[in-house]
Amino acid sequence: MRTTLPPRWWLAGLGAVALVLACRPATDLNKSCTLIRPNPDGGKPLALLENEVQAAQGRNKNFIALGVVECEDLICVRDADFVSDAGPSGKAQGYCSSSCAQGSVCSSYDPAFDRGALSLNCRPLLLSPGALRALDAGDLGSVRDPYFCARGQTPDGG
Repeated sequence: MRTTLPPRWWLAGLGAVALVLACRPATDLNKSCTLIRPNPDGGKPLALLENEVQAAQGRNKNFIALGVVECEDLICVRDADFVSDAGPSGKAQGYCSSSCAQGSVCSSYDPAFDRGALSLNCRPLLLSPGALRALDAGDLGSVRDPYFCARGQTPDGG
């Protein structure tokens, strides 16, 4: 009885698939997203405008927008040092994030972002106990700690 081996191109294709599967898992961490706020009429959330963020932010504050459908984990953050070129009436931008366990690694969707000022760290964003309870009661799972994947090294001041 004679056995036949698969064609070489088939083996090469199988090797390529194995290589892709061995790479980092797909993520959207650090991709651009639009910050949102609740709609007063209870409808679809509204995009925050850059001038609203600047008026509320000043310096030393981070923003967390929950329910952002652009992000896999529905979380869009903007650290205190985020620089925007949207203009005052433009939509305020941030980047996709997720909650994380202290000391865990936050790898970006693009490995080029994992070095320098754009790299993500699992760090506390100093949410109040009331904000943590609201997160825990929401549809985003059980969030008990203030740790999120965010740029920068230190928590904000408020």
